[in-house]
Amino acid sequence: MSMHDKAIPSQTAEPWVRRIQTTAGDLEQEAKSRRYNFLEAVGMMTFILVLLWPVAYLFGVYGGIRAVNTGVNLMMVAGACYLLFVSPFVHRDTAESWGMGNPRALWRMLRDASPGRRAGLAAILVALFVALNCANYSQWHEVAEFFKFDRVVAFFGMPRADIRAYNTHFPGRIVVIAFGSMLSALIVSCCIRYDNFLSAFKTAMCFALPLLALIFLGAYLQRGTAAFARFSFRMWAIGVLGYICWGFVQQLLFSSYFGTRFRKAFAPSADPANRVPAGRRVPYVLRFAAGAGAGAVVLSYAGIRYAHGPGHVDPAILLGIGIVAAFAGAFYGWTYCLDKKRLLVATVCASCFGLIHIASYGLVAVTWLLGIFLVYVFMEDKNRNLIALGFIHGLLGSTFGQLFSKGAAGALEVDYRVGPWNIREPSFVSLVFPMLCIAAYVAFMVWGARNIREER
Repeated sequence: MSMHDKAIPSQTAEPWVRRIQTTAGDLEQEAKSRRYNFLEAVGMMTFILVLLWPVAYLFGVYGGIRAVNTGVNLMMVAGACYLLFVSPFVHRDTAESWGMGNPRALWRMLRDASPGRRAGLAAILVALFVALNCANYSQWHEVAEFFKFDRVVAFFGMPRADIRAYNTHFPGRIVVIAFGSMLSALIVSCCIRYDNFLSAFKTAMCFALPLLALIFLGAYLQRGTAAFARFSFRMWAIGVLGYICWGFVQQLLFSSYFGTRFRKAFAPSADPANRVPAGRRVPYVLRFAAGAGAGAVVLSYAGIRYAHGPGHVDPAILLGIGIVAAFAGAFYGWTYCLDKKRLLVATVCASCFGLIHIASYGLVAVTWLLGIFLVYVFMEDKNRNLIALGFIHGLLGSTFGQLFSKGAAGALEVDYRVGPWNIREPSFVSLVFPMLCIAAYVAFMVWGARNIREER
């Protein structure tokens, strides 16, 4: 047991609970070794990429074997079940460590609060429950589409009524209200963490607003004020709400699972040079800004030339990309100066979020960058709140979708279709990048097995 591992008496039937320091320095309970956490996370991502590309793409899409696609989907569902329902118990993670609510903790908050505070919290819970039910009822068409209820009905051999119109007649309305009540109760009691929401939301906005400004700046540099001509505040607001919900689901898999495994895999740095003194940070920030700007220009030039042809390479667009990337690089460099090891761990972890979006490489870059800051923030318990992270996802996702999709961004149009089943012209070339990523993860696993020595 290392200096970063501590055993404390348990308050339950277990004789002890082992706690380790995470990369950010917080103490969290953990049943497995650091190496186990690392190998599980990297192994799981390797497993996902292998299923999607050498298997599903090569044999299912390119080879046209439909049974392969079915098998891959079943294995992906099995993997998701492991992530959500098995791994937390294997590692003895808590709901709070995943950024989620805890019904017992919520009950204690209500029980121990003063009468005034108890009434206020109860009012918030009731308001959330009612608001979620209203949203479920009014947007039932999208809810039914999201949960694929038509396929569920078909699978069980039930009559294929138009489930998406259930909120327009009886007894369909009863089904809609019943489902909405169950879902709302689950969200209010189990999904929302109340004890740290304000601090987590404040931190989330500190990271989200600069990135939001970069999105607006990028759109303006590319198209000027014309970039905002078709911007609809109503659609943007609806998109924010949708992305918050979708962001919760995504970050439950990535920030919660992968973020937890990675931060438990690496202890906080004990090296005094891990943090750059305030007076010496400017050179670091400038170097990161210059490197990010130059790298983005080169990669964008190659990507636009390959995807759209030499005629679509516009020096003004490349300059705008370089400027935006330089600001993002400066932000990254400033964060690097605060805690080098923590940011590097977050960068590696965020690759899992980015690379799941292959083969939309613009989306890979954007989500990888977003994932870095989400994971970095999520490492501290005071910021570990999935709903707060959902607001980051909502603000940035809806804004980016408004400005860089819908056919208005030209060569910078971002394709939201990802995965092997969305390759328009299947060829072996599409396998090159995924295979390189798989090789990198395998090499990373070998490195971890040899170098991460802290055992249980």
